[in-house]
Amino acid sequence: MRAREAGYTLVELLASLIIIGLASAMMLSGISTGRRVWERADVANAAGETVSGTQLLLRQRIERAYPATRYDKIPTYVDFFGTSNGVTFLSPARDIHAPQALMRDTLSLAPNGDLVLTDLSDVAIDPKAPGEPLVLLHNVQQLDIAYFGVVPPDKAPSWHDQWQLRQALPLLMRIRVQFPPDDGRSWPELLIKPYAMVDSMCVLTVMTGKCRGRA
Repeated sequence: MRAREAGYTLVELLASLIIIGLASAMMLSGISTGRRVWERADVANAAGETVSGTQLLLRQRIERAYPATRYDKIPTYVDFFGTSNGVTFLSPARDIHAPQALMRDTLSLAPNGDLVLTDLSDVAIDPKAPGEPLVLLHNVQQLDIAYFGVVPPDKAPSWHDQWQLRQALPLLMRIRVQFPPDDGRSWPELLIKPYAMVDSMCVLTVMTGKCRGRA
C-alpha cells in the first residue's frame, strides 16, 4: 500500500512539473509577444508625435508671418513668395534666436526627402547666404501647398497653387505632406490662417513714398 502511494505521488509530481513547464513557456511567449506589440506601438506613437510637432511648429511660424511691404516693384507687394512645393515668408525669430530681427523662413522639400524649414535673419549681411536648416521630417515623398485668397480679376476668394507679388498675405494656407506607400505615418490636412494681414509697422515717408527706414 505504501509503495502504491509513493508511486502515485511521484507521477503526480512529474505531471505537476510538466504543467509548470508548459505554463512558464506560455508566459514567456506571451511576454515576448506583448513586448513586440508595445515596441511597435512606441514606434507608431513616436512617428505621430513627430508629425504633430512638425504641424505645431509650422502653425506657430506661419500664423505669425509678417506682411512687410516691398517697394522694388510697382505696384508694391507683400514680402511673401509661395509656390506649390515651397514657401518663403517673414516671421519673428524663434525663442532660441530672440531677441533678433525678423527671420526669413523657407519651407521646402530637399532632394533626399527631408522636409526642411530654413531661416535667415532679414538683416543678414549677405541675404543670399545659406540659412540655418531645421529638418522637420525624413523620408517625405511629396509636399503640396495651396493658398486661399482673392486674385484679380476674380472677386471671390479661391484656392491657388502660388501666391506671389500680392498686396496681402493669403487668407489661408493648406499644407499637405505625402509619405511613401510603405510608411505608416499619416499627415492630417493642415490649414493655417496668418494673424496679421496689414503692414502695421510701416510709417510712410511722404518724400519717398516708402516705409521709414526701409530701402
